[in-house]
Amino acid sequence: MSALAIQVRRINGWRLAGSLFALAILFGYVFPIFWMVTTSFKTSAETVTVHWWPSEWVIDAYQSFFASEFVPALGNSLRIAAVTITLSMLLGLMAAHGLSASESRWITPMLTFVILVQLIPPSITFLPLFRVLAQINLLGTHLGVSLAQTSIFLPFGILLIRPALQSLPRELREAASVDGAGEWRYLFTIAVPLLRNTLVVIASILFVASWGDVVFPETLLFTNADAPLSSYIARSVDRFSTSQNALMAVSTLVALPTFVVVLVAQRQLKDGLTLGSVK
Repeated sequence: MSALAIQVRRINGWRLAGSLFALAILFGYVFPIFWMVTTSFKTSAETVTVHWWPSEWVIDAYQSFFASEFVPALGNSLRIAAVTITLSMLLGLMAAHGLSASESRWITPMLTFVILVQLIPPSITFLPLFRVLAQINLLGTHLGVSLAQTSIFLPFGILLIRPALQSLPRELREAASVDGAGEWRYLFTIAVPLLRNTLVVIASILFVASWGDVVFPETLLFTNADAPLSSYIARSVDRFSTSQNALMAVSTLVALPTFVVVLVAQRQLKDGLTLGSVK
């Protein structure tokens, strides 16, 4: 057998191994989702035994949630996520624009410090945030939770948006300046449209993080009426421990908006995987 044939067989072997590994990872992600969705449509009797597929599709669990406190919790989650994404993206854009335009030698040490701060567990910030929000009368409010989440997500957004802005040709900024466009106009009428795919990716990541956050709502909100879906499902684990179809139904409903976001922004997510790329 020639050396070329041996090399080809080795390459095919590695490709096969890589494909099997990818399938194993895909199965690890897809199977829990499959089990969650199918269990939510099973009867209570079928949840105590192993049934891969519901023998009878029932929607009693979903009907009970939509008739109870699920809808208010959904509205709370939407409000918190909307404010968090708006603040994180807007402040992140402005900060990243300033950092990308600066040529100071202190920028790299500052960003390194920001990365190191991201390694600090968020639980350490609970007490300072609790005291600050109490002093400005935002403790126990959705805006307070959004501000707390923004304090965690904002550095992450800056670190992603800055390289994207730096990838834009400097000639664009110079041409905009010659035409009389200021920094604000350049940022929001030129840079943002060119980087829309990248910004959609970052906003989608922040939405998923805000939507699934349970620590800040549980720490900063005190009433069940203000609780978002993340807190609702955390409290449902004990509440529906003997009703697996009900627990899986609320889990499916909580996960559904993240799937909708990915499907709606599918094209932008695909094009924005390479952050900072400009056609």
